[in-house]
Amino acid sequence: MKKKIFKSFVLVLIIGFLGLFYAYQNGYSEKVKGNNVILTNQMIEEFEEDVKDGKDISLENYVKEKKDYSTKSTKASLNFSDKVSNVFDSIIKFIFQKLGSFVE
Repeated sequence: MKKKIFKSFVLVLIIGFLGLFYAYQNGYSEKVKGNNVILTNQMIEEFEEDVKDGKDISLENYVKEKKDYSTKSTKASLNFSDKVSNVFDSIIKFIFQKLGSFVE
């Protein structure tokens, strides 16, 4: 029974890690950053138009704060995936260092 629960838990962790890794590799965060640049450029154009028209200019009209919709579980899963990635990176570096010492 304990073995089945442990296997299920490990399987869920692996699937979660692979899902996050897939999203990272496909550039989800880069897409979000690109959208932010587009919005910033639109705000700059709006600011320039307001300056030309002589309107009252205040920072609150042009800077929009984004809400953080992340939850504790998403933050924890991202932390976990970062740690797993660091461990795999360390293991691979160690293996190639040992292989390199055999080649020399």
